Amino acid sequence: MHTPQRVIETLLRMGVSVSVHAINAAITSLSAESRHAIQALGQTLLAAYAYDNFDVDLKKTVHTHGVTCEDLQCSSTLWENFPLNPHVNASTALKDRWKDLLNLHSDPLDATGLSHQDCFNSWKMLSDLVNFGPPYFHQFKNQLCNPGTVEAIPVIKTPILAVRVMHVCNSTVSDNICSVVELLQQGGIEDPVEIDDPDTDMLNMSEYVILFHGDLGTGEHLLAAQQRGAIEATRWKRFQHVIFIPSLFHLKMASADAIWRIFLQPISAWDDDSVLMQDIGMLRPKETGIYGSKPVEAKKHNSLHTDLDAFTASEPSFDDLKTMADQLAHNYIANHRTSKISGIRNTKSWYDESQTFVTKYEDTRLTRKLHNVAVSADMDMLRMPAFAIFLRLRTSPAVMCRCGWRCLQMLSASRC
Repeated sequence: MHTPQRVIETLLRMGVSVSVHAINAAITSLSAESRHAIQALGQTLLAAYAYDNFDVDLKKTVHTHGVTCEDLQCSSTLWENFPLNPHVNASTALKDRWKDLLNLHSDPLDATGLSHQDCFNSWKMLSDLVNFGPPYFHQFKNQLCNPGTVEAIPVIKTPILAVRVMHVCNSTVSDNICSVVELLQQGGIEDPVEIDDPDTDMLNMSEYVILFHGDLGTGEHLLAAQQRGAIEATRWKRFQHVIFIPSLFHLKMASADAIWRIFLQPISAWDDDSVLMQDIGMLRPKETGIYGSKPVEAKKHNSLHTDLDAFTASEPSFDDLKTMADQLAHNYIANHRTSKISGIRNTKSWYDESQTFVTKYEDTRLTRKLHNVAVSADMDMLRMPAFAIFLRLRTSPAVMCRCGWRCLQMLSASRC
């Protein structure tokens, strides 16, 4: 094995070895150990694979919960109800409905009418505001308790191993197929049909699914591979074992792009006074043309949050903040009451209700003049304004733009 010269120089400076042959032998030995470790982990069938452009920032640990092989032994069940299955029963086929996500943890309401999701959403608003908001809110850290536990996930340490770099381009469907096949081969998993040696210790993974992580382009290519291979006879060639899970970062990018396509790009979306472009015009009066044409990703995200410094002028108490957070979580964030929220949003009473909500906490000593507040260009989530972080990550695009985001802006306006 040929070791790069920079690696040799680094090891020389560390005093590990002064012999090039010794360094090459050490690297070869370490590579062999890594290969055996990857195969041992892959053949447990409990490994998740993630691949993207080459990155040397390798994380050492991650938290996970106690998954067993039986939890992933569901390949046949998923395929029987998979829409790409040419023999699927239309009545039992899985349908992608985002509303189903809102009912995953249905639970009774507490004395204040909040569900577990509402309570967590309210706590998250306050936590972001207290920990990452303007300095005024830091005084409330001692009053902020931890959220109630609903279903605790045990924290354990799990190994993460870097696999061999692959010389493939992930911009095509065929290369993504090659990436998946090679990753599984490095993990000691191959097509069960092509395993001729009966004495081999390679596991048969036909009944199991394997999780793959990547960006949205990777997910699109893997879905295309499954669409092309849906008519194949074997599970391996159908890519039946591949379950793609997008990363949170790329999910947020897609959400911001969806908001722009729905509420900013179409001219027809600018017709009434409650549209998002009206808020863009107040915050960025000289950049409405940019936001309406094709803004870069940073500007899409900047349009979704605003500064809270003006809000601190009224010096709200922690009880005021808690009441605001509870009402925002209960009335303006997507949950199982989405249809009710939509009904409020689509009537004239929605604006009156929001106005009453703002006026309730308005400091009468302050004028109600809307003021152009600064919008941070920093993409680091830890430095974003608190309420905006929450509304951006935990709200459906429609509800966030037309209800939560608008209400947040009026709250800021009422303090200016």
